[in-house]
Amino acid sequence: MTEQTDVRPDVRRIVELLQRGRERQASDLHIEPGQGAAYRIFTRIERVPGPPIEPEEIGTFIDWTLDKLSRARLDKLGMADGVFAEHQLGSVRIHASRGKNGSRLAIRFLARSIPELESLRLPPVIETLASLRSGLVLVVGPTGCGKSTTIASLLDRINASDSKHIITLEDPIEYQHAWLCSVVTQYEIGRDVASFTDGVRGALRADPDVLFIGELRGFETVAACLQAAETGHLVFAALHTPSETSPAINRIIGLFPSNEQERARHRMADALRAIVGLRLIPLIDGSGLRAAVEILMMTDASRRMLRDGATHQLRGAIASSRKEGSQTLEMHLSELLARGDIDAAAARAASCYPDELRDLSPAATRRRY
Repeated sequence: MTEQTDVRPDVRRIVELLQRGRERQASDLHIEPGQGAAYRIFTRIERVPGPPIEPEEIGTFIDWTLDKLSRARLDKLGMADGVFAEHQLGSVRIHASRGKNGSRLAIRFLARSIPELESLRLPPVIETLASLRSGLVLVVGPTGCGKSTTIASLLDRINASDSKHIITLEDPIEYQHAWLCSVVTQYEIGRDVASFTDGVRGALRADPDVLFIGELRGFETVAACLQAAETGHLVFAALHTPSETSPAINRIIGLFPSNEQERARHRMADALRAIVGLRLIPLIDGSGLRAAVEILMMTDASRRMLRDGATHQLRGAIASSRKEGSQTLEMHLSELLARGDIDAAAARAASCYPDELRDLSPAATRRRY
């Protein structure tokens, strides 16, 4: 992470855009040379009025915020990522990419500190994942749905309450964990270790209790992740995929060569403890976003389905194991509808099974009667 305290005059325009984005609760800022800037605010893109930002301004901002390794990666590969912190602005994750008119920026606003788990308003069973002793917990969903924040909050809970060695592997590091009750070692892919696979293999020789793998990429990383979970470690891993359980499992198994997929299913069935699928939904009053969550807490029945390759039956297993804390995305969307937190249109847009939604909101009840 690059951290600065003084804002340079030649980057002040972009910094002012970032400050305004913070004030407006934007999640992202996009800047394209010669085109202009735009915020993402509560899932919607909003153009910023004003003259376009010149390539020289963007280049200077990149030089100010990214370290030498990231800038070299941008020059060589055309893309680079980094996290930048400034005491007034807070932390942002920067993705710089090369275009025909110059470098472009996609900047994600990060929380100023690790959110407390309760503040995320997730189902209570999520908190129990911090007390697991071993096994694999997958947190899945599309980009920007809160996977890293959820896992950071779980790790912070472990750090504050238990004496463990926590190792994180991230690209880039988004949240800095101070040592509390636990020792926390954080590695950045491309800077500290070459790849997620190398990082996991090296971490297993560093006396870990808990591992966080920032992204599952390729079957070698998944295999190393399963090995860690199988050997008595608690592993949290993020996967970019739809927030439904079956597609997430199918994608992981599909990373393996065809002749290894059956064995991978058996290993997954033994190691997996839970899958948490996240989707952010606009609140009905326009004040922000709320996480809708699909949860699979593994049971004997769901393990049998996974071993047999019957992932299409997992929705039924989720519905029949609510007492263990499992719920489909549609169950949670229906609860949020009933409380009046979200509207029916937003719920349908987030759901792959809109016919399963039950609109129990007061307004819907009045329409029925």
